[in-house]
Amino acid sequence: MRIHFTDADIARTRLKLEIDLMWEIVSSVQILQHTDGGLFFDPWRRQVRECVRRNGDMRTAIHTLTTVAPNTAYFPDFLTPTFDLPDIRTAVDTVLTTPPCRVREEIGQLQPTCGPAARWLDELARGKSTAVRQLGQALYGYFKSLIEPQLQVIDCGLRTECAGGVQRYLRTGPEGLLQWLGPGTSWESPVLTVDYPLDRDLRLDGRGLLLIPSYFSLYHPVAMADPRLRQVLVFPIRPESRLLAGGNGGGDRVSALLGITRATILRSVTAGSTTTGLARKVGVAPATVSHHTGVLRDAGLLTTNRHENCATHLITPLGLDVLKSGDVRTS
Repeated sequence: MRIHFTDADIARTRLKLEIDLMWEIVSSVQILQHTDGGLFFDPWRRQVRECVRRNGDMRTAIHTLTTVAPNTAYFPDFLTPTFDLPDIRTAVDTVLTTPPCRVREEIGQLQPTCGPAARWLDELARGKSTAVRQLGQALYGYFKSLIEPQLQVIDCGLRTECAGGVQRYLRTGPEGLLQWLGPGTSWESPVLTVDYPLDRDLRLDGRGLLLIPSYFSLYHPVAMADPRLRQVLVFPIRPESRLLAGGNGGGDRVSALLGITRATILRSVTAGSTTTGLARKVGVAPATVSHHTGVLRDAGLLTTNRHENCATHLITPLGLDVLKSGDVRTS
């Protein structure tokens, strides 16, 4: 796939630093439909099997989601809204309130075999309340049981991955970010070439591109199928980012060096965070956070901006170097 940029598109290229809940749901559903990536995903697959063994509703939810999001070159765009969605309830509500004409059009591009799955998809395409309700229950139940318990690991993996992208963006701007995307992509201005199962040209026409790292994405970057929509490029994080996040990498050198709490704080300020926000995330008192941010600030790994009674912490280029390399570089 060739993505064509104008100067306006390059200027509007952004890297999403927060977890995109719907992309992780859809990508993880597709992970369940094959056995690749066993080093990273087999422990989670075992948890899924155990959950299904204990919970018949989860078996139904997974069957529903694999029907509507098959592990093929196409799945409906409406499952992954392009809006900023703060929580799972908002995300599911956004999916379920997709205009019926769009749902019909996108479901119509699936090619299910005959049988109950095809009948359910037909009912979903026609907007039947039972089918829509089944999809909503499947999305919400699947997330609460199988994705929400993994959010800390997912967040750690994404932040570890994004440290390099933020660093590249700060140093060289949006074009540096496009060059950083790595395997599966190639940037030669004004075209980003992406390994893709379909041969296509995508023209951004001034809308820009949102780059979304995904923990559960495995094979190659993914774009929206409909070129009329706001365009995103969802890309798999590197294996080493998954290994560090899951604790399978033979030791997290950043945590070993700084301590788990300070390493978590450092990863959490790649996009900026307040003291209160860090306290909630790390699970310690604000006073304890202030102590740790003071140590990290003295080491040159983060900066703190104060406005009235609010302190916002942001990682420095040296802090990004530490996260990217897993070790401290001394001059």
